[in-house]
Amino acid sequence: MLEQELEFTQTYRAHQKDDPALREAHCIRNLMPRLFEPIRPADRIAGRIAYRPVGFGLEDASGGPGYYCRVDPNDLEFRDLPENDRRAVESMANLWSSEATITGKLHALLTEKQRADTTNPIADMFGRIGGPLLDFDKLVRLGIEGLKSEITTAEAKLGERPLFEGMRIALEVLVSVIEEYASQAIALGDPDHLQLADDLKHISAHKPATFRQAIQLSWLYALIAGVLNYGRMDVYLGDFLAADLDSGRVTDEEALALTQALWQLIADRQIVYNGRVFIGGMGRRNEANADRFALLAMEATRTVIETEPQLTLRFYEGMNPALMEKALDVIGEGRTYPMLFNDDVNVPAVENGFRVPRNVAEQYLPYGCGEYALDHLGFGSPNCSLNLPKALEATLHHGRDVLTGKIVGVDTGDISGISTFDELWSAYCAQVEYFVEALADRHRLEYQAEAESAAFLFVSMLYDDCIQAGKSLVDGGVRYKGGLIETYGMVNAADSLAAIRHIVFVDKAATLDEVVSALDANFEGHERIRKLLKRAPKFGNDDDRADEILKAVSDHVANHTYKQADRIGFDYFLIVNINNHMNIGLGQLTAASADGRRNGEPFANGNTPTAGNDTSGATAFLNSIAKPDPSRHAGYTHNMKFSKRMFGEERPKLEALLDGYFSNGGTQAMITVLDRGDLEAAMREPEKYRNLIVRVGGFSARFIELPRNVQLDLLNRTLY
Repeated sequence: MLEQELEFTQTYRAHQKDDPALREAHCIRNLMPRLFEPIRPADRIAGRIAYRPVGFGLEDASGGPGYYCRVDPNDLEFRDLPENDRRAVESMANLWSSEATITGKLHALLTEKQRADTTNPIADMFGRIGGPLLDFDKLVRLGIEGLKSEITTAEAKLGERPLFEGMRIALEVLVSVIEEYASQAIALGDPDHLQLADDLKHISAHKPATFRQAIQLSWLYALIAGVLNYGRMDVYLGDFLAADLDSGRVTDEEALALTQALWQLIADRQIVYNGRVFIGGMGRRNEANADRFALLAMEATRTVIETEPQLTLRFYEGMNPALMEKALDVIGEGRTYPMLFNDDVNVPAVENGFRVPRNVAEQYLPYGCGEYALDHLGFGSPNCSLNLPKALEATLHHGRDVLTGKIVGVDTGDISGISTFDELWSAYCAQVEYFVEALADRHRLEYQAEAESAAFLFVSMLYDDCIQAGKSLVDGGVRYKGGLIETYGMVNAADSLAAIRHIVFVDKAATLDEVVSALDANFEGHERIRKLLKRAPKFGNDDDRADEILKAVSDHVANHTYKQADRIGFDYFLIVNINNHMNIGLGQLTAASADGRRNGEPFANGNTPTAGNDTSGATAFLNSIAKPDPSRHAGYTHNMKFSKRMFGEERPKLEALLDGYFSNGGTQAMITVLDRGDLEAAMREPEKYRNLIVRVGGFSARFIELPRNVQLDLLNRTLY
């Protein structure tokens, strides 16, 4: 039991005092070949991986983050081990308690106050190395030998460095994985796998020459690097596809079959919150060839009915209209993909928010749940959450958590002394600013811990400037170093503030003390107050009385976060307003709020209105969600439910709605298409709705596989 984990730990111990790059290289050599699983008979592309409870990786979904140990010697499964084996397990766990990148190295850097300020229901930071986006185009252009040559050239200029030696060892490990897969393919013996073996032998020593070879190398590199998103695939595969199709090396049917095979491998990896493939958009080389792959990718998404890859289409005015036409066709069949991102708005916004030139901004990619990053140019992991309704709750209660009675925030004063909305607003802002600054400080410490722990060799090799500078991704090699805060409940906080403003300070229908008393009682015995709050203007109806408050809440947290970059020495520091299903989890930690929400109920999803509050139709809904300023954040998600009728006989109406929304500043759309009653029927007879896929937040899922509380949240969203 745990033989591999103990052996890996022994390797770490042997190199514990080495430079981080060399220590990592030796650990990779011990770990990685054994993580790769055998080729399955139906696989047309080689590469499956399974992670162990102790090891090294990039983030939770791919091992990691950094060095990690998920073994507890006190678990029942270890209690009956022979004494020597039990001692070995205890010794291993003891080592990793201090040497694990996050739970050991990072936690040792934190003071008790820093830990408390970033581990509470308002602000929580979990430690992560999320979102690296590799230069797969460079990989398939140079191949493994080309990367080795680039390292040699940099070494001739900068001198020998442990980083370069570590990179060479890492590439040797990759070659060994490729060679092992070639042997397996030969052993399978059929024509398809013999072709696969030839492709694997080729890429072990030469740069890819064909579409299938480029797919194979990029896929294996993604797995061994631990990245969870797959870059601008139409750029780095488009030229290979076009050359193979035009020369007759592959037919359209064969190209689709290869892409479908890749899609299935991505789906089988089950990343859930990532797994993004990007197509379209500004800043692409050879758009005609890229478009050929983009159309192929959408057809693969239409025909491989899975929740991954999360196909993402960037578009702009003047782009090939066939791409958007195909996208709406695929979405209309219920695939939830591709997600749509508006470059005409997003590129200038990224240019401003990330403080980068236009050509760099054109390389933004919305990875994970929709947060933006700079493709192989910038690194900024979203490592934390900020619960805005909880911040308002603490503001109204001297920093106290109503559900637990504990002090979790700062005391911003007695509400009985508040006589104007501006005073309440100032107190709320002070609460939010305190936690934004605490999270910014912890981001800085996290990068320090990661740099001391590892070099992330495979990622660093495919990031601009790292090899040329002789520095790793997190130790000064990345061109743009940043960080992101995930904000949750923004709409609920804004609607709560708007409701208080309306009934307390405008209509004077209740006092602030009465409102807070109603919240503390979870509205029991205070139905009059709840009705007043529920009837107050709500975001999502193109009503500026509510929408202007949402804009103010958005601008405040975005601008204060933006200001932290210079203070902590980052190139950018931004918020995102995305969603996985933390709107439900954080809602459970939050008491009743002044938008009429009861204790523990879910928050609104991303930047879309609270379910049922958008009562003025689709145009008003889309007008509202386009209002927040996008120029100081790194992505807001907008989930929408449309009926099949809208994508069928009313398709012109739908296209006009979306055109108006995007022309009016809409940044993106994540669309679920279904009929009224589908979700209710799926809850009654799940076996009949296996392929009913829905957009949850920043990810999609089979509806029948979701927890009931998430199903109910989806059911309550407005269907247009």
